Amino acid sequence: MSEYRINVRFNLSYTEHTAIIDYLNSLDKEKYKSRNQFIIDAIKMAIAYEDKQTADDELLDKFREILKEELSGISVVASSPPSSVGIDMELTEEQKLKNDAEALAFLDMF
Repeated sequence: MSEYRINVRFNLSYTEHTAIIDYLNSLDKEKYKSRNQFIIDAIKMAIAYEDKQTADDELLDKFREILKEELSGISVVASSPPSSVGIDMELTEEQKLKNDAEALAFLDMF
């Protein structure tokens, strides 16, 4: 059996590293064959996740390209300009008298 060995060093002054060491040391021996197998499985899952992300990105790019091609021949034109709402700026006689009275009441304060 041929082997490829790789050494991994953990720095005990980093809490992330000590948490990983503690986790690896607490692995259920019945559930996982060994720490080595656990690490191999974890790396395989990371690779599968990365491959899925790449495939998703490629699919999204393909979808964008198809959508862009399909929409390139379509022109969108508004059927008619939106109607504007007219505002009547003229005051009724009653409103004019009320405004005048309020202005005079304001002047009475002086």
